[in-house]
Amino acid sequence: MGNTIHSAPDHCWAGQSQPGPCDLCEVRERSICSELGPREFAQVKKLMARRPVSKNHAIMSEGELNDSLYVIVQGSFRLSKYLEDGRRQVTGFLFKGDFAGVRPTEASAYSAEALEDSSICHFPHRYLEEIAASSPGVKDRLIARGQTEYHKAQDHIVLLGKKTAEERVISFLQLLDKAIGADHGEGHRKIPLPMSRQDIADYLGLRLETLSRTLTILKKKDVIVELSRHSVAICSG
Repeated sequence: MGNTIHSAPDHCWAGQSQPGPCDLCEVRERSICSELGPREFAQVKKLMARRPVSKNHAIMSEGELNDSLYVIVQGSFRLSKYLEDGRRQVTGFLFKGDFAGVRPTEASAYSAEALEDSSICHFPHRYLEEIAASSPGVKDRLIARGQTEYHKAQDHIVLLGKKTAEERVISFLQLLDKAIGADHGEGHRKIPLPMSRQDIADYLGLRLETLSRTLTILKKKDVIVELSRHSVAICSG
């Protein structure tokens, strides 16, 4: 498991480059910041911290205290937990604009580890509660995000229990396309794959061999038009 990124006093970050102006942040409109008025936003700018997170490092670790909200600014993260028999279950992935640690907890239910060199904004929950008292939109946004996480969990249960291997892989590619896909020309969409094949197999509840065979089948069926280790292209629509 990767090393967890913990809060650190401001002096620990002395000498590091400061984050750019918040009004240039690519995810501002998808984060809690979009709900803030000028006064609240000025408070958040003083309290939040932009942090780099190296590949394989964790911002949250299963079973450990978490008292902060994280907003993914760049990069991607894998959410996972370990079952009683020691097996790992990948429960989801986070991309730019997603949140982690929506609620403070004494023992996090999962770990969130960087799949690549990434960056996050970090908000202590104790300060968010204070801001939310004067800016109800902040609380509303966090409640809505919590509901979104619940629905994602339900969708994942259906994915594992009711769909064939091909249906699981297609649903996964559609999920990634919505989150990080881009037009690739000629009616195709290109989707980055920052996670490993084993991560995908664990998330979909498939054996690695089954995943590889299913990808090959989908390529033969022209559902997948290009396939490499770190990306896939699919037909749009």
